[in-house]
Amino acid sequence: MFIASTLKGLEKVCCKEVNGKIVSDCRIGFEKKQEVRSALVVYELVGYFKFKTLKDIVAKVKKLKINIKGGFKAECNREGKHKFSSQEIKEGIGEIFYNKGFKVNLHEPETIIYADIKDNSCFIGLNPCYCGKRAYRIRGGRQGLNATIAYALLRIADFKPENVLLDPFCNDGVILVEAGLLGGNNLYGLAEYLQNAKIHAHVAKVKVNLFNERDEFYKLFKKKGVDLIITQPGFYDGNGITEMFSRAKTLLKKDGKIIVISSKIGVIKKLAGKNGLKGRRRLKVVNGDICYEIMEFKGA
Repeated sequence: MFIASTLKGLEKVCCKEVNGKIVSDCRIGFEKKQEVRSALVVYELVGYFKFKTLKDIVAKVKKLKINIKGGFKAECNREGKHKFSSQEIKEGIGEIFYNKGFKVNLHEPETIIYADIKDNSCFIGLNPCYCGKRAYRIRGGRQGLNATIAYALLRIADFKPENVLLDPFCNDGVILVEAGLLGGNNLYGLAEYLQNAKIHAHVAKVKVNLFNERDEFYKLFKKKGVDLIITQPGFYDGNGITEMFSRAKTLLKKDGKIIVISSKIGVIKKLAGKNGLKGRRRLKVVNGDICYEIMEFKGA
């Protein structure tokens, strides 16, 4: 069995992607090894147990039969309040297998033993894949959206490769790039600064059409029509949000829709209402200390 660790709120999206089921909070179990874009980390499961103390964890890991090849190292993800640190977990697990005669290799290990701890639950896995960290994303931004969430937005919107997709607040382009990796080829983004989005699209080898002038951007779609607008607007840009909703009423196809994600969705909902659009809550997603809401607005 494999485990996909995802963000709170994205469990159903992840279950659908991997054809799996929820086994614990934000943890999805599935059988077939595969690429998983709706998860932060994926690993092969070798053990699961509940615990109370660090000694419990060490004692239970000692009993596990783990197939270690070559040099190894231990890694740990820890969520919740505990009387021990992640470093203590790594040292405890490392000592167990070092004493069993296995060679430690911290720089190029062939085997990684991964302790995934959530409150009083512990999953022990092998060779974690940190799929939430996209290889194309080499330029960070303060307002950048987690790529796992960007992928989930596309799935929530039922994005199809032939769709005309707009992101009027595309920032570093992550929503559009994720759409391109799903086969999209009608992808359009608007942002004041385009350098990061251009770099990410280039590295990912996807075609994204980018603009920094609103009039030029929106005029493209008067005849073409838009299937989806998926975006993370800055709630402080009231004029830009108002224009997006105003333009959407004429640009969206009959069954088109707008998917917006924000930590200040109430502000955006009010601006949509002033343009005659009603919102429907789809999902709450928690990423660290940020709680996002995803809302769908249907075209007029």
